[in-house]
Amino acid sequence: MLDDFSQIAGLLLLCVVLSWVFPIFLRPALWIAAHLLYRFQVYHRDRVPKSGGVLIVANHVSLIDWLVLWLACPRSAAFVSRVHYYRNPVLRFFLSWARHNAIAIETSPAKPHAVAEGLKRIAAALDAGRVVFIFPEARLTRSGNMLPFGRGLEHILKLTQTDVKVVPACTSGLWDGFFSHGGGPIMRKLPAAFRPRVAVWFGEPLSKGQTAANYRLAVQETTADLAIRESDHTSHVHRAFVRNAARFRNLFRPCVVDHSAGAARTLTWSKTLVGALCVTAYLRSRLGDARNVGVWMPTSLGGALANLAIAFLGRTSVNLNYTAGAGPVRSAIRQAGVRVVVTSKRFLTRVPLDLPEDVQAIYLEDVLASVTRWQRIRTFLTVLLLPGWVLDRFVLGLHRHGIDDPLTIVFSSGSTGEPKGIVLTHRNIGHNADTAIRTLNITRHDRLFSILPFFHSFGYTVCMWAPFIAGCVTVFYPDPRAAKEVGELARANRITVMLSTATFLRFYIRRCEKDDFRTIGMLICGAEKLPVKLQDEFNARFGLLPLEGYGCTEVSPVVSANLPDITGDGFVQQRNRRGTVGQPMFGVAVKAFEPTERTPLPIGVEGVLCVKGPNVMAGYLGQPEKTAEAIRDRWYNTGDVGFVEPDGFIRITGRVSRFAKIAGEMVPLERLDEELHDALDSNSERVLAVAAVPDEKRGERIVVLHLQAATEKLTAALDSLSTRGLPNLWVPDRRDCYLVDAMPVLGSGKLDMKKLSDLAKEVAKK
Repeated sequence: MLDDFSQIAGLLLLCVVLSWVFPIFLRPALWIAAHLLYRFQVYHRDRVPKSGGVLIVANHVSLIDWLVLWLACPRSAAFVSRVHYYRNPVLRFFLSWARHNAIAIETSPAKPHAVAEGLKRIAAALDAGRVVFIFPEARLTRSGNMLPFGRGLEHILKLTQTDVKVVPACTSGLWDGFFSHGGGPIMRKLPAAFRPRVAVWFGEPLSKGQTAANYRLAVQETTADLAIRESDHTSHVHRAFVRNAARFRNLFRPCVVDHSAGAARTLTWSKTLVGALCVTAYLRSRLGDARNVGVWMPTSLGGALANLAIAFLGRTSVNLNYTAGAGPVRSAIRQAGVRVVVTSKRFLTRVPLDLPEDVQAIYLEDVLASVTRWQRIRTFLTVLLLPGWVLDRFVLGLHRHGIDDPLTIVFSSGSTGEPKGIVLTHRNIGHNADTAIRTLNITRHDRLFSILPFFHSFGYTVCMWAPFIAGCVTVFYPDPRAAKEVGELARANRITVMLSTATFLRFYIRRCEKDDFRTIGMLICGAEKLPVKLQDEFNARFGLLPLEGYGCTEVSPVVSANLPDITGDGFVQQRNRRGTVGQPMFGVAVKAFEPTERTPLPIGVEGVLCVKGPNVMAGYLGQPEKTAEAIRDRWYNTGDVGFVEPDGFIRITGRVSRFAKIAGEMVPLERLDEELHDALDSNSERVLAVAAVPDEKRGERIVVLHLQAATEKLTAALDSLSTRGLPNLWVPDRRDCYLVDAMPVLGSGKLDMKKLSDLAKEVAKK
């Protein structure tokens, strides 16, 4: 590899010398250099108008963004440079040389008059029919997420006198590279890979007159479009695991620490791969032609090995929800046509499974008992002696698995009806796991605490596959509600990354010791809203601020996340804004749409939130009509109501299904729920839930189900709602408040909306 780099360096030096002596050779020389350094691809050059002024607006992740965009553009172009920004004299010299040859336009924020003059020069170039590149972020991103767009973009367009077109554009493959802040200090690290893929995408031209925030949203959408196209080259997650496990430096490093059976059991990467290969060999002759294979296992080494083996065999895993009850489980088995379920006798003693007569159970205990000593030795020698690519291609034949082959079917909780089967492909899971690793910055030195179940897409993608790809240690424990044990294990295993839900955090506050989470650098919560008060309470007790993420099963599941802010060179890049669910992940776009017509809405306007990216599901199992209703033009309708803020943070205000229609007016039940909890000062505990029931006179009426802890203060809380600015129509009647023994919740801890609705209708009839 070093020889390859030295040869390329020599050719690059020759290109630089030729272009310096003979400027006419600049573009050919840089074209050769780009194709030597990268596998370079350009999409939709034809979207750049062939004549007239064109302002190309792009994201800014690398020092050489201007170069790849300049080479990708079909027309001669100028670019806006800020040479003063770079303190490194080598960079200043290089950019000065490039500006001299590439006809750059310079602005200087340190001199206001120079800025105004620079904006006029850019507008003049556009009016002269030129193409100009601009990076409205003004500086390189330090996290990979786009920074806010400056208002200078709007001023330039206002100064133009002609019909200038704005073309959103983006690059991919440059983050984590030598010229970016990703993966280490800029220009002070080794390249992450040899000749990585680098691509440029040009979006549809836009008219001038929009806000900078709306142009930013358009660029965000181009990153999703490019990610969808480039996801053809996404590495399959099971292939990435094999390559990691067979890598010499990982063979004897810990891979999994399993606490599911009491005493800790630690397996190295090589032993984990050996175990997966042995389970694969056992299942190969027993699955027959079954395409979808059920898994009835907790969050454990056994559950991970079963899912690995099913993936190796090119089958689709169906992790059954052991907290859902017999009805939803049988529905999932029937819908997926499951004829074989992998489970364990030990787990069945704790959580019985009543299988239909035509469904066969395969027990992991029988698998382990069938593996002979010679088979273990032979498999271990195979892993030890053969490189990963040989195991991948010739031993397992994983290259035959398509990127759009189903990897898993995750069934919804059934909280709003019969469970729906969400089909997630290798493309979906591979992109989402890789995105989670890059955005959360998970490295091989981390220790990730996996406590969420595999039947939950968050647990399946981020708690199982993501650490297998990142090369870090995974610590499995099956019961996130066992707060005392979770705290002890987090401390004993020196956990650095943990994923949880708001409900489970409440358990930990009550039962965990103050130092249990002291080694954790990042705690992300999903699946339900994370109240700000709960964040503060957790932070006050443990010195760790939990951050809120957002996603849903249909998008594999991660969409966005709040993350710690990044500081460098006196500049703070904000990545955490409490009350929001953060900014979109790499290659994902979020936009608000009008609920009925599904037309896009501008930045800051509330509507139904839709998601676009390679993580959007293949569809609902056997339900093409529902799939077509949920996904239009690659945008998935989440059913959540909210808006996107100008700098990309997503704020959720409710859910379409969580509105009551009273006397023709829409009443947001989640808002009412939050206001009542705040008035009760419940210390982040869920003590009530709000639902809507049919009403003959007004269409619907609001019902409040509450626990005993809320009884005394409930009347005062209801009376205070009008002083909080809520309309009288929203305020429930005290006669519509009913005492219940417990709140109906799912295994993830969030409310079971179907059971809540049924319970509300039941008590309201009495």
